[in-house]
Amino acid sequence: MKTRLLPILASLIFCFVGRAADDGFKPLFNGKDFSGWYLVSGSKRLEKDTNHLFTIHDGMVHMYKDAPDRSNQKFGYMITEKEYSHYHLRFEYKWGKKKFDGKVKAKRDAGVLFHCIGPDGVWPKSIECQVQEGDTGDIFTVYVRMMTTVDPATTNMTGNVVTNENTHVVHTNFSSMPYFKEDGVPYTQGVSGNIRRVHHAVGDFEKEGWNKVDMIVDGDSARYLINGKLNNGFTHLEHMVDGKWTPLVRGKILFQQECAEVMYRNIEIKVMDDVNVK
Repeated sequence: MKTRLLPILASLIFCFVGRAADDGFKPLFNGKDFSGWYLVSGSKRLEKDTNHLFTIHDGMVHMYKDAPDRSNQKFGYMITEKEYSHYHLRFEYKWGKKKFDGKVKAKRDAGVLFHCIGPDGVWPKSIECQVQEGDTGDIFTVYVRMMTTVDPATTNMTGNVVTNENTHVVHTNFSSMPYFKEDGVPYTQGVSGNIRRVHHAVGDFEKEGWNKVDMIVDGDSARYLINGKLNNGFTHLEHMVDGKWTPLVRGKILFQQECAEVMYRNIEIKVMDDVNVK
């Protein structure tokens, strides 16, 4: 896994040592309108946001800004018109106070889905960098699968099944939710028809107020940093095509609204390989 992530290391180092005057990042969201994006509520693309579910002010996008607290609201998202493959995405988020519908008693929840492909709806085939109170950086596989490394004490293995004598990739039952560990055991998570989860590394990297997330994506691999600290990653992202697992290396980028008031700002991207953008 580490050898496949060498192209990412320079970008990771850049996060810690600071950036030059022109570091290659460009606004993905301009803070003024939804140029380059479109909006989806439930399963429908919004031509007009008449309910003001997505509000732009002060350079940020504010999810559910004008919605009454504890009211019934749909899930939705803003999603890029373009697809991306090799890039460094960074943004900041902050929670509001309001919760909605059936998630009033749940943790505040949102997230970024990327490599989104296929028809719109909640949710498209993709992989997620979770944004949730206490759980930001969790991985969700949305009808896809990937490989990561996890703390062996958290795998909840079923019979310690090893499917490949050379790679020693471990497959576990669906109830397991292991924790990422960079020098842990190899672990494959996800199936074609379900959503599965891998927890971030042990520790809560979220703070009060604005939090910064860096996602360094290299085709079928990615690393997540929360407030400058590495807390999750994966390789070998795949989806099912004609009955065969096939590398998933590109797709759209999606910011969720999931029945919790949340704000996103400073959404920027540094594209590493323009050939893979369309």
